[in-house]
Amino acid sequence: MKKLILYLKNLIRLLRIKHWIKNGLVFLPLFFSMRLTDWSALSRALLGFAAFCLVASVVYVVNDIRDREKDRLHSTKCNRPIASGAVSVPAAAIVAVLFAAGAACILVYLGSIWAGVILALYFLINIAYSCGMKNIPILDIVILAGGFVLRVMFGGVIIGEEVSSWLFFTVLAAAFFMGMGKRRNELMREENETRAVNKLYTKEFLDKNMYMCITLAVCFYAVWCITSPTVESFSNPGITWTVPLVLVIFLRYSYRIERAGDGDPINVLLKDWILMGLVVLFLVYTVLVVYVPIPLFHEISKII
Repeated sequence: MKKLILYLKNLIRLLRIKHWIKNGLVFLPLFFSMRLTDWSALSRALLGFAAFCLVASVVYVVNDIRDREKDRLHSTKCNRPIASGAVSVPAAAIVAVLFAAGAACILVYLGSIWAGVILALYFLINIAYSCGMKNIPILDIVILAGGFVLRVMFGGVIIGEEVSSWLFFTVLAAAFFMGMGKRRNELMREENETRAVNKLYTKEFLDKNMYMCITLAVCFYAVWCITSPTVESFSNPGITWTVPLVLVIFLRYSYRIERAGDGDPINVLLKDWILMGLVVLFLVYTVLVVYVPIPLFHEISKII
């Protein structure tokens, strides 16, 4: 019984469920279109989220199968289920097939061809990444950033909402910042032997382009907040007050990745209670701004 429980735990680790948090971007179009209380749209978004999670896990499994030999040479990745031998390659392959079939069934039920195209594109570029594109500088970061953007586009297509261009640019710039932050930390930890592309990057190149992307992300977000269609669609103009908070979140994130860790966005978030608290504060405040009429915002905005 203990062996079975341990095996199931390793299977769960193989799926990297904690990384499903990234797929929460699927809900952005639903949230900012003020349709979070629309059960029809919410149910479609939830199903879309489930499909994206299934495909994301398939990508992780395929990547772990391909990289198992290199992972065994890594200081921490050697503990991954496949690299450590806790889960066999055939068993992992069966899980991947089942999850892919599950995602396909959900997409058929939703009946959205474009959603299927986006999800297939996400899968293909990540497989291409695993098969060699991760060794091409810049392109590897483009693929990492593209995954975040595709999540937002997928969420919009699922519920039939157009994604704001400024919101799209915000996610893109933030994704590039996080992607380069991940490479920077790998480079600083001297992981060149297990990730060949790190030999082609320099800390100076990554630093200055991270600064550029974090600046663009905050600027794009600020423009999105103050454009009239965005403000007028909400119950009050208080959304503009989130700009300083977003800036502080980026600063805290930058502070964390320049000190320790592997630069993975989820690991950085889950290991920093201050950063997590700031993100929760942002989410709670934004929910209040978008969905709860607060006259005080209107009065203060007149003074400002």
